[in-house]
Amino acid sequence: MMFQNKGGKVLFTHSIHAGDYTEDCLDCHHNIEDDETYNCSECHEDTGDEDMPSRADAFHTQCKGCHEELGAGPVECNSCHSL
Repeated sequence: MMFQNKGGKVLFTHSIHAGDYTEDCLDCHHNIEDDETYNCSECHEDTGDEDMPSRADAFHTQCKGCHEELGAGPVECNSCHSL
């Protein structure tokens, strides 16, 4: 998957993350009201507010948080926004 944004394109390999790093889709595709999986853009829009973070803020929190927790994966801007 290629995410295009102001910071530069981010290449995300869903198959590697889903296959090697997690067994539960809800680790990333979270929803507090049910056990369904959702794409980020279904809830997180370009701009956020106090009730729902923007898509960029949600990605940064989710992705960087996981990378920091596991001690693996990039956490610096230009490591993900490299294209």
